[in-house]
Amino acid sequence: MPSPSINIPPSRKREEIIAELRSLICSKGYLYALCLIIFEDFHIIPEKLHETNYWDRLSHNEAAFILGFLIQNELDFTHPETPEILAFLKRRTYELMKELHDTFNIRFFERLKAQLEAGIGGQERKAAEKDFFGKGDMLVEPIFYSGTGAYDFQYIEFLDEKYKYDREWLIANKGYDGKIIKAIVSRIKTLLNKKAKQVNLVGMRERLPEIIEKVKKNPPSPDWEEKLNEILPVLELYQYVELFVKDIHTGGAVPSPTLREELWNSFYARLIDLFVIERKDFEQNKENDAFFENFSLLPQKGLNSEFATIGDYNLITSHPLLNLGGGRYFVPITFLLYEAIYESPFYWMTTDTAYRDTAGEHRGRVGEEICHKMLSKVFGAKRTFKSVKIKTKQGDDATDIDVLCILGSKALCVQIKSKKLTLLAQKGNDEALGKDFKGAIQDAYDQGVLARKRILAKDAIYVDEAGNEIVLSEKIDDVYIAVVTAEEYPSLAHQARILLTRDHANPFPIAINIFDLELLCHYLSDPYDFLYYIRQRIALMDYYIANEESIFLGHHLMRKLWKVPGKNMEVVDDSYGQLIERNYYPIKSGIPVSDEGDSIKQKRARPEFDQLCNRLKTLEEPKITDVIFHLLDLSEDASHTLIDAIKFAKQKTVSDGRRHDFSMPPDDLYSSRLGFTYISFESTSYQQLRQVLMPFCQLRKYKSRGDVWIGFGSLKDSHELIDAITFNNTPWKHDVDLEEMSSMLIGKGQYKTFGRKPGRNDSCPCGSGQKYKRCCANRRPS
Repeated sequence: MPSPSINIPPSRKREEIIAELRSLICSKGYLYALCLIIFEDFHIIPEKLHETNYWDRLSHNEAAFILGFLIQNELDFTHPETPEILAFLKRRTYELMKELHDTFNIRFFERLKAQLEAGIGGQERKAAEKDFFGKGDMLVEPIFYSGTGAYDFQYIEFLDEKYKYDREWLIANKGYDGKIIKAIVSRIKTLLNKKAKQVNLVGMRERLPEIIEKVKKNPPSPDWEEKLNEILPVLELYQYVELFVKDIHTGGAVPSPTLREELWNSFYARLIDLFVIERKDFEQNKENDAFFENFSLLPQKGLNSEFATIGDYNLITSHPLLNLGGGRYFVPITFLLYEAIYESPFYWMTTDTAYRDTAGEHRGRVGEEICHKMLSKVFGAKRTFKSVKIKTKQGDDATDIDVLCILGSKALCVQIKSKKLTLLAQKGNDEALGKDFKGAIQDAYDQGVLARKRILAKDAIYVDEAGNEIVLSEKIDDVYIAVVTAEEYPSLAHQARILLTRDHANPFPIAINIFDLELLCHYLSDPYDFLYYIRQRIALMDYYIANEESIFLGHHLMRKLWKVPGKNMEVVDDSYGQLIERNYYPIKSGIPVSDEGDSIKQKRARPEFDQLCNRLKTLEEPKITDVIFHLLDLSEDASHTLIDAIKFAKQKTVSDGRRHDFSMPPDDLYSSRLGFTYISFESTSYQQLRQVLMPFCQLRKYKSRGDVWIGFGSLKDSHELIDAITFNNTPWKHDVDLEEMSSMLIGKGQYKTFGRKPGRNDSCPCGSGQKYKRCCANRRPS
C-alpha cells in the first residue's frame, strides 16, 4: 500500500525572512508601528482574557526578538511619511513573523513526509516519536513559541525567597536590594498603567471577525471588501483618538495641512510617551541609580551584535529599559523587566568565580525550601517532609528525597532541580538539549524511581532532615514522582513527554516548574484534590497533549482529566489555559473584575458530593485515599446518582425506622469493575453496622464480579451521611462458598447505575448473567 502523500508548501529560508525583517525595522517610522503592535498585543482587558486570540498576537519572545534588532542601532524617531505607511509597517511585521513561525511547521512536514515514506508506523511509531520530535530543530519551536512560564507577579512574589541567602553579595556588588527593586518596578508599572488609560482599547482584533460578518449580511456596495480593508487602519487608530491634540476645533471643515501635521505630531509624541518613564519620578539615591544602571542600555550601532537568530543571547532580555537620554527611559514590555530582575542576579553571581559555587548551593537550598513551604500548605506540616532519606533494613545506601508528602497509603516524591535551559540548547543543539534535560529532569526522575522502589519494597525506613524516623499511619502502596525545576524551563511538558528515558514498568513523572507548582497549590489546595490531579496527569501522560501545565489544569477544573472511551489521544485546547488566566490573574493582581466570562468561578458546585468526601477525610480508616480517589473518578452524573440514592435511603430509614440499602454495580464506562453499596442501618450500634456492612459488601462484590468495592453505612439517628466504610480491592476470582451465598442476594437490595438505566435486553448489572428484564428489572428494592 503506498504511503500517504504530503504536499509541503513552498517556503523561504529562515535567514531570508529575518533579513527582510531587519530591513523593515530600519524603515523610517518603524518605531511607531512597533509601539502600536506592542501596546495592542500586551495590553489586554482583564475581563476579556479568556476571549483573546493569542495566535494573532506576538508572544513576549517574538516581541523581544524584534526589539533585539531594534537596539542594534540608535532609535529613529522620524515619523512615517503617511498613515498608510504606518499601517503597512505594522501589517508587514505580522506577516513576516507568521512566515518565520511557519518555517518550523515546514520542517515538521518535511520530517513527517520522510517518516511516512519510510513506512514507519504501528509498533515502531512509539519508538520513532522520540526521534521525530526529540531532535533539536523540532524542539526550537516549542521552546521559542511557548508561553512565558510565569506571571509577572510570581517573579515578585518569589524574589525575596530566591535570593535571601545572596542578599549581602548582591547589595555589595550590584547595589541590588530585592525590597527596593520591587518598589521601583511597582512604581514603573503604576506610571505606565496610568498613561495606558489614555487609550480606549476595544479588542479590535477579536471584534474584527464580528464586524466583517455584519457587513457581509448587509453589504453597502459591491466593492465592500476593498473599502473595508482601506478603513480598517482608521478603525484601529480610532482607539488612540485621545493621543491626538484635543483642543483644536475645525468647525466641521477639513483640517488644513498644517493642522493635520500638528495632529499627527501630537499622536506620535504621545504614543512614544505611553512607554516612557522619567528618572525624576524616582528618589535620587544610590539604590535607584544602581537599578537604572543594571537594567538599562543605550541603543546604538554595534550593540547586541551577536544576536542574529532565534536562540541567540538577546541583550534586551536582561536590559529591558532603553535609555533615551535626559533622564528618560523607554520601557517597551514591562514583563521583560519583571523577568530581568528575577533572572539577572543568577548570571551576575556566576561571573564571580569566588562566589559561584556558593550561589549554586543557595539555589538548590532555596528551591527545596520554597517547594516544601508550598506543599506544606496543601498537605499540612505533619505530612510534608524535607530532605528525607530512605534507608533499608539491609543497610543499602540511603536514597534522598527533596520533599516527601504522605497522604494515607499514597506518597508524593518531589525532586527539585535548579537547572536552566542553556542558550546552546535553545538554538537546537542536540547535545546541549540532551545535557540540559538530563540535568534538569532525567537525573531527578531516575532518583525518584529509585526512591519509589525503596518505598514500595515495604522495608523502608524514613528519616527526616533532623535525623528522626518518620512513622507512617499505614503502608504506602503507590508513589507518584514529581520533578520540579526551580527555574523557568521552556516547553517543559513537551520535553518531558518526548525526551524522558524510562522503563515502561515505571510510571511517568509530572514535570513542572516552581511557578506551575504555585498555580496547582492555589487551585488544588485540598491534598486529595492535589494528589488526584498528579495521579491523573501521570496516568494519562501518553494520552493528553498540551503546551503548558495551566492548560492541563484548566481542562481538569472544567471537565476532569479522564480518558474518553474509544480515543487514543486528546490534544487539549489552549483556551483551557486562558480560563485559568481569566480567573487567576485578576485575583492575584488585585484587579476588580466582574464574574462574567469567568467559567472557573461559575463552574457548578457539588456541595453534597463535597460534603460526602469531606466526611470521609475525617474518618481514621485505612485506604481512605483510595476511596476518595474512586469517588473523584466518577462523572458528574454518576456522583449525583450516588448522592441522590444515599439521601433517598437515609430519608426512608428516618421515616420508617427500618434498614434500607442499595448497590451500584460496576460500569466500565467510568471505572474498571468498581461498585458501591450503601446501608442505612436500623440501629444506632456502630459495631452492629460494621458486622453487617463488611460481609454484605463482600457478597455484593462477588455477585457483581467487581474488582473494587466500596461500602458505606449510616446509623439510624446519625446526622451524617456516612458513619462507617469498608473497602475491598482484591481482584475478583471464582469462589464456591461465595457463589452459593451470593446467589441468595438476587432481588435483595436496590441496584442503581452510574447515571444510566440498563436496557431490558442488556445483561443485568447485578452480575447474575441473565438479561435485565428477567432479573432485577421486576424486583422490588428493600
